[in-house]
Amino acid sequence: MGFDEELRRRAAAEGDGVPESFSNRVRETLDNLPSRPSRRGTWRHLLGAGLAAAVAVTVALPNTSAAMAETLGALPVVGKLFRAVTFRTYAVEEGKNHVSIDVPQILDETGSTGAEAINDQVETYTDQLIAEFESEAQADGYFNLDVTWEVVTNTEKWFTLRISTDRVMASGNHQEQHYHIDAATGEQKTLSDLFPADYDYVTVISDELKTQMAQRMADNPGEAYWLEGINELGTWYFDAIDPEQDFYFNGDGKIVIPFDKYEVGPGSTGSPEFTLENPDLYEHILYQP
Repeated sequence: MGFDEELRRRAAAEGDGVPESFSNRVRETLDNLPSRPSRRGTWRHLLGAGLAAAVAVTVALPNTSAAMAETLGALPVVGKLFRAVTFRTYAVEEGKNHVSIDVPQILDETGSTGAEAINDQVETYTDQLIAEFESEAQADGYFNLDVTWEVVTNTEKWFTLRISTDRVMASGNHQEQHYHIDAATGEQKTLSDLFPADYDYVTVISDELKTQMAQRMADNPGEAYWLEGINELGTWYFDAIDPEQDFYFNGDGKIVIPFDKYEVGPGSTGSPEFTLENPDLYEHILYQP
């Protein structure tokens, strides 16, 4: 039996109709798709006749029944509310220029504010990267950009989506951004939401980071960080995190603080990460995965 015949047989056997809310969402998605082809023309115009960009756009929609899930493959699920899929892929391959951007979308039937907000933020971020490519890529130049995503935390309490960006032009750079949802409320959460308003988490985390950085330099002379009185960059040194510093929880429930390349040290240090161990921090934490 062919794939199409098997799909129709299982869908008929399931007997459940497609929910009206899902049908409406699909129609809204399809209604918005015609605006995207303009990017293809823009890329070709900017890159010139000698650099005709090949652009691929794919759309993934959620499965609507158990039989469909078994046939097509279940999507990543967060608790019983969220599904993450690659909604669109932008790809350009021409000469020395390479772009591959997987744009994820969080799908959930509850209409949570967190999923909607993150989808908007990810769309804005990827649009900025595409605009950068349009502005800087040249037919005889070199532009390499890869954007991927993964679900880092997948529990009934917490959801974390990671966007990884690898960009190579004159030099290479790796960046990460993490997006979080409290699964119980469907709200997006950031670092400041993890602690009570009267708890100085910025100072506690910053002090531990500086201690760990100094220890790493003592253990490994090839690893350098810009710290006051130790290894400053001119008059600049790392003193404190941003109140909304990027973070994620590791498999042990510990907070990990990642930094971009050049953010707290020279390029030779790469993109360092630090796992926070201070017990006082976890005694005050309000959310855990």
